[in-house]
Amino acid sequence: MSLVFGLTVKILILMAVGFAGKKCGLIDEVCKEKLSGLLVNLLMPVCMLVSSQQTFRMERLRGAAVVALIAAVYYGVAFAVGMCVGKAAGFERKKRVIFTLLIAFANTGFVGLPVLTQLIGESGMLYGAIYNCVFDILYFSYGLYLLVGREGCGVRGLFSNVMIWVAVATVVIYMMPWRFPAVVTEALRMLGDTMMPVSMLIIGAEIAEMDLRTILTDRSAYGVSLLRMVVFPAVTLLVMRVLGVDYEVAATAVVLGAMPSGSLNVIMAQKYHTHPAFAATAVMQNTILMIVTLPLFLYLCERFCGG
Repeated sequence: MSLVFGLTVKILILMAVGFAGKKCGLIDEVCKEKLSGLLVNLLMPVCMLVSSQQTFRMERLRGAAVVALIAAVYYGVAFAVGMCVGKAAGFERKKRVIFTLLIAFANTGFVGLPVLTQLIGESGMLYGAIYNCVFDILYFSYGLYLLVGREGCGVRGLFSNVMIWVAVATVVIYMMPWRFPAVVTEALRMLGDTMMPVSMLIIGAEIAEMDLRTILTDRSAYGVSLLRMVVFPAVTLLVMRVLGVDYEVAATAVVLGAMPSGSLNVIMAQKYHTHPAFAATAVMQNTILMIVTLPLFLYLCERFCGG
């Protein structure tokens, strides 16, 4: 409990600093954009590569395979649930598609990886890299198919996705007997350790921009939030508990399952004219609710999955 409490307090403090920084004008849109680019294009790949430098253990390689399987099953279920619930709610096709993407694809990289690394260390980054690899493959194949049909989901997008290659390189390097010199690993680890504070500063700054009245009164967005922030992580936690899955693998599935909807959904909704306002509202609502739901699932995971 002390670990979860400490992590929760750190998250809230960092988000509060980001919130205050935005309100005071220290973090403007240009700064936030630069920080986001730094996080995604530098800090996250560095953290993933550093995770490859831990001591090789066959059980972790097996764990990575289990994480990939869990992610694939989860996304398959999420797609089916999203389309069925969207149809039952009477959404027209485009809104049903973005509803499905919002509940299926969470912010497992931008927010999920830093939290997971803080919770279970470098093995969390290794497992998170595998999970996000499945995310990228499915989003830029089936996700694009839902958005634009067959013409938009060619393999070119997959091969040009840098994060997929970084994830693959992480696993390959982890399996090799060779390791970076200690001084290189430590320097990269110091750089990667800034991923958590940078990500939380950005989230805090984003919350400072939100129109809370609009966000907290959108009923359709609450449907996304209920499934994304409560039902999916709760079911994942139950399944991991019943199956007796290893704690680090279970924590990966639960923590990444408890993340808010990914901002990539907003970008894609804008690009393909698929209810971008609804997507933005749902993502923002999720992000606010994360302040309450994430600490809850961190505690439940540690309590019931054997951590």
